[in-house]
Amino acid sequence: MNEDMLEGGLRQGLGHAEHSIGDAVGDVEMSLHGRVQELAGRVQSAYGQAKDTAAGTIGGVDAFVTERPYLSAAIAAGVGLAFGFLLGLGRPKVIVVRPAAPRV
Repeated sequence: MNEDMLEGGLRQGLGHAEHSIGDAVGDVEMSLHGRVQELAGRVQSAYGQAKDTAAGTIGGVDAFVTERPYLSAAIAAGVGLAFGFLLGLGRPKVIVVRPAAPRV
């Protein structure tokens, strides 16, 4: 659990409390601000979870590349070729070269 998850949870809780208080006293602006803070807390919490997941994934990829460097290079080359072929499908395959106009 990182600081973004903790801060997001705190912001979400405070936003929910502010929204509830705004509803109880009939203050629409306070209620709306509480909803916004609650949503911001959810987003920040989700960002923290994604950051933790990415850190774990990067660690696994780093270990794989360290243990199998040639296989990693072959996989990267294959992915690069596949993207190259996919991106080049809509383009013409023949290049037409026109002769230069004669100079006078």
